[in-house]
Amino acid sequence: MTERVRVAETERLTLTRPHADDGPAVFAVHGDPATNLHNPDGPHRSLDESEACLEGWLDDWVRDGVGYCAVALRGQPEAVIGFAGVRVSRLEGEDVLNLYYRFVPSAWGRGFAGEAARAALDFACPLFPDTAVVALIREDNTSSGRLAERLGLQAGGDRDAAGRLIYRLPATARLTRL
Repeated sequence: MTERVRVAETERLTLTRPHADDGPAVFAVHGDPATNLHNPDGPHRSLDESEACLEGWLDDWVRDGVGYCAVALRGQPEAVIGFAGVRVSRLEGEDVLNLYYRFVPSAWGRGFAGEAARAALDFACPLFPDTAVVALIREDNTSSGRLAERLGLQAGGDRDAAGRLIYRLPATARLTRL
């Protein structure tokens, strides 16, 4: 297995750049119906689909120097429990940092998503100081919405093309949050 490139570390977690060997971990998280209850695209149906998704994430890192991270418990870097981070995206004609977090069900309710998301924001935001952070969240996904709000994002009532609420943290608001 390829050595992992550490992006951030918290008291309990290590965030690393994903690599080509992470296809099975992506499928373990993204192929599970429980982790996709609020995903308009539903779970991945095959390892090939997860590997294609992973390839896009790897491209993000090469192109932008940021992207979604593999998240593992500190000291267990090969045991990926989820993915979190930001990627550069276009939303309504604007470049934004799209905040993302998804974890295996056994990791839910332990604060890992918030811890990983905050670490990812702390890494990425200084690299893109004039770029807003957004999270696209279905209205019925109240847990994810609450997490976005704890991270400082606010829903303004706008929705994306898939009908998800757009939670936003303007670049100017980050000065007081980070």
